[in-house]
Parts: sequence; C-alpha cells; structure tokens
Amino acid sequence: MKVKDVLKLVEKEGIKADPRPENEIKRILKEKKKEYDGLKGKKKEIFDLHITKSPYADTRIVHGENRDFNQMWVGIDVDTSELLMIKNVCAAGKKPLVLSHHPMGRAYANFYEVMDMQSDIIAGEGVTRSVAEGLTQKRKQEVARRVAPANHCKTSDAARILDIPAMSVHTPADNHVKQFLDKLFKKEKPVLLGDLVDLLLKIPEYTDGALKGTPPTILSGNKSSKSGRIFVDMTGGTEGSSDLIQKLSDSGVSTAVCMHMSDKHYKKAKQANLNVIIAGHISSDNLGLNLLLDKVVKQLGSIEIKEFSGFKRISRI
Repeated sequence: MKVKDVLKLVEKEGIKADPRPENEIKRILKEKKKEYDGLKGKKKEIFDLHITKSPYADTRIVHGENRDFNQMWVGIDVDTSELLMIKNVCAAGKKPLVLSHHPMGRAYANFYEVMDMQSDIIAGEGVTRSVAEGLTQKRKQEVARRVAPANHCKTSDAARILDIPAMSVHTPADNHVKQFLDKLFKKEKPVLLGDLVDLLLKIPEYTDGALKGTPPTILSGNKSSKSGRIFVDMTGGTEGSSDLIQKLSDSGVSTAVCMHMSDKHYKKAKQANLNVIIAGHISSDNLGLNLLLDKVVKQLGSIEIKEFSGFKRISRI
C-alpha cells in the first residue's frame, strides 16, 4: 500500500461528507484550474497545483507519497519530537506512515484556504450569502496574516531528514464530525441542552474526553435551556468570523455545538443569546479521524494503526 493511496481515499471520502454540494466542489476545482492555466512565468511556477485537484489545502502528503507502508501512526499533532520517537521505537521490518490531523508543512501554510466553505455552510443556515461571504473573507484574511510568519516547514523538513513518510488529514476528518452529529441530532431531537450533552456523552470519543478532563460543556445557556434549532460548527479550518454569530441567531439558530470557542466569540454569543455547547476539540478530532479511518480500513484493507499524540482508535466496523 502506498501513501498516495491514502490521500486519494481520504479526499474522496471527505468530499462525500462535505456539507457543500459536490457540483459546487467541482466548480471550485475547475476555477482553480482555469486560474492556473491563465498564469505565466514565475506565477505559474509557484502556483499550488494541489488545489486544482483537491478542495482541501490542509490535507496533503509532506513526504514520501510513493512510499509503501505497513504501519500507520495516527496523532492529533505531530512535530519533530514525535517523529524522533517513532524513528526510535519503530520495530524492525515496519514501514511507518505518520498521519497528523492538524496540518503541517505546506498543509499548514495555506490551511485557511478551506475557510471558503464556511460561507456555504452559514448561507445554508439562512444567513444572506453576500453577508456570509464578506465576513468569511474578512476572517480568512485575519487567519492568513496570523499564519504567515510561522515556520511552516519545520516538521515536514524533519520528516524528510528522518525519511519518514508523513501526511496531514484535516478537513476531510472534520467533515465527518459535522455529518455524524447533524444526523444524530436530527434523529434524536434533543429538547434541552442537558439532553444534548447527555447525547454527546454516549459517543465513545466524548466519553473518553470526559474521562481525561474535557467533557462536553454548556458554555452559554444552561441544562434546562431549549435546544431549538441546532447548528453544528465542526469544519472549515478554524473559527469563522465572530460577527457571524449574531447573523446565525437572527436566522433562527438557537444552539451552536462547537469544538472550541474563543473569548471574543463567546462574548458575541452571549450578546446574541445564542446557546453554545463545547463538545471538545481533541474529542471531536478523534471522532472525525475514527470515522474516516473506518473507511480507509474497509477500502484499503487491514492496517496496523498505532495511537499517539492524543489519538485513541475507536473502531465502528
């Protein structure tokens, strides 16, 4: 099995779980290809061809795409220290692939490109599309400025020097969290925030998170507050614009279920009288990876999966 086979599969499954229509994703890729074809010279030379084939700038191989592997090390975050550990403890005869959830290398440098999907998700909740797009673009530019000074290639360089195949799988996994929770809440129809938290706690990844000290938490509202219309905010790279919170409330959303929320966003939620439940960041990342890995195992065959860096394998197959 080759590393590039995993990338191809997670991209395909990420698109299937994507909250956007598939024809919209195809349109975006076509536009990126058209943009590339229209460039010349250095601008064409430095263009990121990955985004002409995949809607996920934050999901890519950083080293060893054509390499075979027989062991997959899955973690939430990977840096040089984790790679050195794997190099040190990997048994003879094993060919490891390191799969990080959070982006590294080029996948981190441009991860904010996936934020464009947020405007489609928000518009789907009834927010005016021009407003959703305008505020998303403003937030995307903020994130781009924040990410730009980082040493993006520190970890990917370490993977190259240590010669360990490595990749990041971010938005395809997060798409699976949103899809899973949307279906669950639609089926179970939790009336109160307390019911919603109880429902989350029945999911093994959130139970594990609670046992480790990060249970699902009601951030705004209380256990007796009515859930009303629930918005699951689990994908799109990172937190969207805080100014969209009032717009969501105005569109009829009563409760937002998120991985995490900054103080700025929390204050806006309180002002908008929007209920907020923090499901848990690492717990949600675990859920998305496990749902995606189930599909990888089903389609590519049995794989030895090693847990590290905050990941716990929970199989549903």
